[in-house]
Amino acid sequence: MRFPGPPSHRLVDEGDEHDLATWMLGLIDESPDRLALITIPRPIDTDDELDAIEERMLAAYDLAKAERPALAVKVVPPMAELPGSGDTALVVVLHEHKWVGGRCVHGCPDTRPVDDGPAAA
Repeated sequence: MRFPGPPSHRLVDEGDEHDLATWMLGLIDESPDRLALITIPRPIDTDDELDAIEERMLAAYDLAKAERPALAVKVVPPMAELPGSGDTALVVVLHEHKWVGGRCVHGCPDTRPVDDGPAAA
C-alpha cells in the first residue's frame, strides 16, 4: 500500500496544544491530497506517558477541527509500509475532506449521504 501525500512527520515536542494544532494544519496545507501522517516515536515506557501524548494530540486536534470542520483523524498502529515505522509507537493520520456529491475529492475512499435539501411540499 502506498500512502499519498507528504512523507510521515515526527511528532514535535515544542509548544502547547495551540502550536501543535497550527503545525498539524500546516502539514495538511502542504499536501495536495490534504493528508498528513504523524508518527509518535518509541520508546513510550508507560501507559501514563502514552495517555499524556494522546491527551495532547486530542487537544490539538480539537483546536484544529474547530478551525477546519472537515478535518478527520485516525490513530493506527505502525505499518511496515510506512517509511521509518520501525521506531514508531503510533501513527496519527489527519485528513481534510472536501465533499462533492457524497464523495471526498481529496482522494480518500470515504463517502457520506448526499443532502437532497428541503423536502418538496
